[in-house]
Amino acid sequence: MLRAILYAVLFSAPAAFAQSYPGKPVRIIVPYSAGGGTDIVARAVGQKLSEIWGQSVIVDNRAGASGMIGAEAAARASADGYTLLMATPAEVATNHHLYSKVSYNPERDFAPITLVAVTPLVVAANPDVPAKNIQELVALARARPGTLGFATPGTGSTQHLSGEMLMSAAGIRLVHIPYKGAGQSIPDVVGGQVPLGIYGLLTISQQAKAGRLRVLAVTTLKRSSAAPDWPTLAESGFPGFDTSLWFGLLAPAATSKEIIVKIHTDVLRVLKLPDVQERIASQGADIVGNSPAEFATFIAAESAKYARIIKQAGVKLD
Repeated sequence: MLRAILYAVLFSAPAAFAQSYPGKPVRIIVPYSAGGGTDIVARAVGQKLSEIWGQSVIVDNRAGASGMIGAEAAARASADGYTLLMATPAEVATNHHLYSKVSYNPERDFAPITLVAVTPLVVAANPDVPAKNIQELVALARARPGTLGFATPGTGSTQHLSGEMLMSAAGIRLVHIPYKGAGQSIPDVVGGQVPLGIYGLLTISQQAKAGRLRVLAVTTLKRSSAAPDWPTLAESGFPGFDTSLWFGLLAPAATSKEIIVKIHTDVLRVLKLPDVQERIASQGADIVGNSPAEFATFIAAESAKYARIIKQAGVKLD
């Protein structure tokens, strides 16, 4: 009888804790500076979670080392649901393939909660480049192998790896020109010093609308709701081509299933709110909101995809 009571207490404890969660402020670590896309998405979600939970949700910006400082802090945090991570591809899909030493294991140290939103990358050209679409760019690159440069925010960035993936798929040779951030490269592409650039959609949307840049394609499998007139690479002769900047919520790996379910349920509730949808759409992003299992599968596929292209291109950041 005593044993039965003990088992009942032990197995009911996680459920009871989940019902009372959260009983104190929750922290969402953003591994980048305030004001960027990851920060904006985290604050949009966190603000509404705070209202639902009646507890403060604090966004903790831990920038540095390509997102690894913030990711390590989240991985080492107590697995009690009070520290979460708003991740991008860098923290869980690319860094461990680019660097020989990463202080955490993305697969082992995190419990996926949900993929919050996805924003396409775009392949953009200076208007003087004699290519109005991707097929014309491919033909131009084949006629001038190794002479067309493409700007990105840096070596190993999702933008850079997308360019490497395009070169591999098209059998062309472009010259990668890394900058320290997208903002530094845009004037050079607009001015014609560099013919091409790969950017987040929102980063160059105003330049494209003003005619200072020509968008040749977006990199996601489906067209973006923020720019439905821009074709995808997949429909431009490269079926299955799919890269993006995305934002997803994770917890430390040992966080209980009950807490994960609680957070997941409430985040999906938040993502259905019109003002949250509007705020995230303002970043050129499409809301997803999938299950923890689906997000785990997505991360694994992203990691495998980038591992292949990083190995093939010989990209290393040590």
